[in-house]
Amino acid sequence: MKSGTGDDPFADDSEDTAADNNARSSDGASEALQTPTETASEERRRPDTQISELPYKYRRDSVKEARTQQPMFLQDSTEDLIEETLDEMEAEFDESVYKTDVVEAMLVAGAEGASPAAVLRRWGYGMKNR
Repeated sequence: MKSGTGDDPFADDSEDTAADNNARSSDGASEALQTPTETASEERRRPDTQISELPYKYRRDSVKEARTQQPMFLQDSTEDLIEETLDEMEAEFDESVYKTDVVEAMLVAGAEGASPAAVLRRWGYGMKNR
């Protein structure tokens, strides 16, 4: 019979268990070894925390990052409104604004009862001009 076809996948558990028991018996030594690792991992988390405190615009690498694509069928008047809002936001912030950001900001603003400019400001637009 070929190796592996009838083998018991759990047959090697006794060897693994012995290795685990040996590791558990030296808890003091393993804890001493883990302490620097835990400290290093905590230090690695700090930059992530600092990054997450940045506005959305500055913590992403591309406009598509952390977004899912959703197909939308829009009327011509809605597309015109998006273009007008895009032009207004670029004039207000005196910088290029992604159309994707404007569309999402319009959706969020409508749900929150805010303006698209307020949402974009919260995401980091206009910060370079302050």
